[in-house]
Amino acid sequence: MTERASIADVDPGDFQRARAIFESALDWPPADRDRMVAQACGENALLIAAVRAMLRADGEPHVVLDGSPMSHPERWPPGTLVGGHFRIDSLLGRGGMGEVYRAHDLTLSRDIALKVMPWSARQPAGLEERLARFEREARVLAALNHPNIAAIYGVTEVEGTRALVLELVEVPTLAERIAAGPVSLIDGVAIARQIAVGLEAAHEHGIVHRDLKPSNIKLRPDGTVKLLDFGLAKIIQPETLVEHEPTSDAAITSPSMVQRGALFGTAAYMSPEQAKGRDTDRRSDVWAFGAILYEILTGERAFKGDDVAETLAAVLRADIDGAGLPPSTPVALRQLITRCLDRDVTRRLRDIGEARIALDDLSTAAPLVAPEGPRRQPRGRRVIAVAAAAVLGAAATAVILWPSAPPNGAPVTRFVLSTPLDQTLLIDPQSRDLAITPDGTRVVYKGGPRVDRTQLFAFALDQLTPEAITGPGLPKGPFTSPDGRWVAYFEPGPAGVLLKKVAMTGGPSIEVSQIDGPSRGASWGDDDTIIAASAAPDTGLLRIPAAGGRATVLTRPNRSAGEADHLWPQVLPGSHAVLYTVTALRGDLTAAQVAVFDVTTGQSKTLVRGASQAYYVTSGHLVYVAGGALWGIAFDPKRLETLGTARVLVPQIVTLPTGSAEFDIARDGTLVYVARAGSSEAPRTLAWVNQAGEEVAIQAPPRAYSTLRLSPDGARVALEIEDDDNDIWVWDFAREALARVTRNPGLDQSPIWMPDGRRLVFSSEVGGALGSLFLQAADGSGAAERLTESRAIQRASDVLPDGSAILFSDLSGMQMLTLDGNRRTTQMTRSPPAMGSGTLSPDRRWLAYVVQDSGSVPQVFVSPFSNPESERTLVSRDGGAQPRWSPDGRELYFSGLDGTLMHAAVRGGAALDVGVPTRLLQRPYYNGFSLVERPATYDVSPDGRRFLMLKQVTGAQEPSRPATVVVVKQWMAELRRLVPPPR
Repeated sequence: MTERASIADVDPGDFQRARAIFESALDWPPADRDRMVAQACGENALLIAAVRAMLRADGEPHVVLDGSPMSHPERWPPGTLVGGHFRIDSLLGRGGMGEVYRAHDLTLSRDIALKVMPWSARQPAGLEERLARFEREARVLAALNHPNIAAIYGVTEVEGTRALVLELVEVPTLAERIAAGPVSLIDGVAIARQIAVGLEAAHEHGIVHRDLKPSNIKLRPDGTVKLLDFGLAKIIQPETLVEHEPTSDAAITSPSMVQRGALFGTAAYMSPEQAKGRDTDRRSDVWAFGAILYEILTGERAFKGDDVAETLAAVLRADIDGAGLPPSTPVALRQLITRCLDRDVTRRLRDIGEARIALDDLSTAAPLVAPEGPRRQPRGRRVIAVAAAAVLGAAATAVILWPSAPPNGAPVTRFVLSTPLDQTLLIDPQSRDLAITPDGTRVVYKGGPRVDRTQLFAFALDQLTPEAITGPGLPKGPFTSPDGRWVAYFEPGPAGVLLKKVAMTGGPSIEVSQIDGPSRGASWGDDDTIIAASAAPDTGLLRIPAAGGRATVLTRPNRSAGEADHLWPQVLPGSHAVLYTVTALRGDLTAAQVAVFDVTTGQSKTLVRGASQAYYVTSGHLVYVAGGALWGIAFDPKRLETLGTARVLVPQIVTLPTGSAEFDIARDGTLVYVARAGSSEAPRTLAWVNQAGEEVAIQAPPRAYSTLRLSPDGARVALEIEDDDNDIWVWDFAREALARVTRNPGLDQSPIWMPDGRRLVFSSEVGGALGSLFLQAADGSGAAERLTESRAIQRASDVLPDGSAILFSDLSGMQMLTLDGNRRTTQMTRSPPAMGSGTLSPDRRWLAYVVQDSGSVPQVFVSPFSNPESERTLVSRDGGAQPRWSPDGRELYFSGLDGTLMHAAVRGGAALDVGVPTRLLQRPYYNGFSLVERPATYDVSPDGRRFLMLKQVTGAQEPSRPATVVVVKQWMAELRRLVPPPR
């Protein structure tokens, strides 16, 4: 393996590992770096070459570097002739958007910059998207013929890849100029004015830059400023361009980059709306301009952080340090910066032309005086470590990120816990499954290869791998004893939900008690009493002896006061009071509130409205969840009162539909949480697709649709929408209307239609069920009727044509529920198929379903309906899910694991004859497959001529796998800094 190996050669599973080692290597002594890289890579030559290639790739870190391999052509040495008439002189730089070479055009005898696509022709995946981005970037630059914008000379093919021929601007960047020492007010205003002029020209052509920063701005010796790199530009008025575009919100960067985890822009210069993943317009560039103007005048970034997450947090909440501006800065210039950096986009400076006018006025006013003071030493470049990097593979490691030292004491240190894929944290929408021991030395979590077969793991922070402390099962909601010796958790039992405990070192579990519904949090107090909550609406907080015994009711929701339930308790030190969440009978989670129950007086009082899941930190703070973020406020534990003003601590944290977030805080102040890079579920759309692959869009609004089922007549579709409510909805194709069916607290999932088309069967948590079957009118009228009393999670998959019985599955296998007066349940299979996958052939002779044996991919099988256990015939070959029969029963469709629709001919008789499956639709659609399949992400029309499919919305980002678990040591010092206690 040579040093010149392409990063593209690295297996995608190892790319994150290479990235993590690369980020750590940046702080290693240069003399020892090669040796330490080899050691960290385990002598894997390919991995070593990839890390070294990354280390050779200089340039400012760019957040747009996504989670996919950043491949590139072999580096051309000086003198190489490419494209027939371009002689390579040197490599100028490399980044996520391409490689730029200094070259000489022999035909026109001029020096040029050659920007080459970062994916070579031998990498077909994503090639079409990169080509489209390059072509559109070329059209954008062609439309921007302006002296303050670097020009484009053309587009060409170079060695099998696309390249832009650009004006060569070799002079220093603004970033290099700022690093060299203070910029005078006179020069700073002159530079800023030209930036505004160039940006104004782009905006007048309907183009938003979206990545304006000092390293994308060049300063020529004659004083001319040049704006570069419109690779992330967004077109907001395409009619003004040379060539019309079909959409008014077209991003130059391909949408699939977002699906792979890309983030548009560079963190320190992102506007708040950009950092939140929302729509951007020219006001986002105005924000970046304000940040650059501040940096020109102060020599320091306006928003700083030790990693991308902290920098984005600063963008979202940090105050600008006006004292950092030179004392002689005119008031008008200070006001301009303030107007540009207003987080309220409706109050921000609306047009960069206004900034240009203000700078014009300053230039013609009284002379500006450069500030006195010592010259600042140049700053070395520092690559930002991306907090979301996770190491996949058998050998797990902790990825150390950049520390930030508080004024006193040990530094605040952040790192990401990385685990083998079969031991990764599994997040489900119901329970909080992450905890940390009081001394901050171990993280406990629920994980495993599948969500229906999990274990509890303890990850000691001084070790490289986690250890299992329970056997395979369904443990949920772990929490630790005050001394850290025990881990308590919940698990479904034969007659209800069991509270158990197990030693931190592992061993047999001990049953503690039984509660009256699915768990909704618990806390182990200093008095050896556990305070727990359940989803049962009739009881609130429960008190349970940690040594074992019956649960007694501590609180009950006050229905007359609008209370629905009491959840997520945390016992305060001394066990004299309990923090908890009060959910509302009307309204969503924004109507919840954090309250405290005084055990001595039996009284409760509200502490924070519009919030949930509060924790007390011994620094004298209350930390809670609101709006998908972690907030903090000062708190007096004796008077049980909040003090001062709340502030955001972690702007994006994984929050569940039940109102809980995945985080915990140790008594020593260590924070552990699951980072959220965007919305918890990406929006999707519906489309009809015929067998020729032709699509017809459906006008249903983009939502987080996850499962769907067509009505028997095909006139409507029942949908599960995975948002904060997770309810069932129905879309009417003729009326083009989306109507809500369920409004229950908790999860409603996996709807199927009854044959009459008037009712739906679905899985729900109504009344404290964990996922029993319910029946309700499809128009949402009336109350839901409970069909099963099982405490297990159940998924209905089909209904007999006469409506006499329902097929469903749970962990015990596939079952059939008859709907006559006796409501009998018959066990169909003993080996559990994938949940909700069983579907009956039109002639009622055959049953298709999915089985995923341990360690294998899911496969589609067919068995006789009369006796499914007698035999089974394999249908899929390379994995499959979601089988559906054609209306005539002659074909069986299923989803391939990559989302492509497959089909196989089926012929019945004395024995079943199944043909070789082939691809029916050439392009993949959303199928929801990750660690366990979704039961229904497509359906077949009643006439069998077309399919209803789910499509990912352009630019939307799917939740990442595995979850990014962030640990912050010495976090209490940062908390005191962000939320100072009142004096």
